[in-house]
Amino acid sequence: MKHLALVIGLSGVLLSGCNMELLSADKAFNFDFNTGSHGWTAGFSDYPADNAEIYQLESGLRVLPGNAGKKAFYLSGMNRSDDLFMYIKNQFSGLEPSTKYYARVRLTFLSNAGVGCAGVGGAPGESVYLKFGYGDKEPKQEGYYLNLDKGQQSQSGTQAKVIGNVATTGAACDGSNFAEKTVQTTTSERVPVYSDGQGRVWVFIGTDSGYEGLTSLYYKNIEIALESL
Repeated sequence: MKHLALVIGLSGVLLSGCNMELLSADKAFNFDFNTGSHGWTAGFSDYPADNAEIYQLESGLRVLPGNAGKKAFYLSGMNRSDDLFMYIKNQFSGLEPSTKYYARVRLTFLSNAGVGCAGVGGAPGESVYLKFGYGDKEPKQEGYYLNLDKGQQSQSGTQAKVIGNVATTGAACDGSNFAEKTVQTTTSERVPVYSDGQGRVWVFIGTDSGYEGLTSLYYKNIEIALESL
């Protein structure tokens, strides 16, 4: 898989396809999925892979609903296991080797899960937890679970942190329309990440679901800021 190498300048790193103000940091990445996937790929875990068809797993760049001129990174799945994890991942390089960084993230996505709605097993919005994590190896399903410690549902793990949920003001409880939401971590919510001996780190963003139904998201933009203290 291709990974992203840092090009360091006075104001950090700026990748092509950006249309958002970058978070302030030593090194910053900005990804606009309207212009391509930029090395991000999809993954799924916490489900029986030998029976994947009943989970209705879908991913990839798609046209935004109601906006034929724009694209986003689409993830969708039916949470029949009551624990489905759907995520996108990428690898960064060019960092200082074996160094601890603090990461902040801002992501903008479309969700059709309204606020305060009821659902099987949990709410379709508040019970679908957004997580941001890292690894020194590629995140992927091994056996049943993710090969990194992301935690379970509302709980953070040693390599991932809950940063919000997909409940979106403007979306209806019947799932009939998508609305936009932005989630941003504050300085106090920074996630520690560790580069490997070659200055590389994997990052992933995904949803850990306690809602036993269909979750569909369109990721529009992701910004990641890394600071070494």
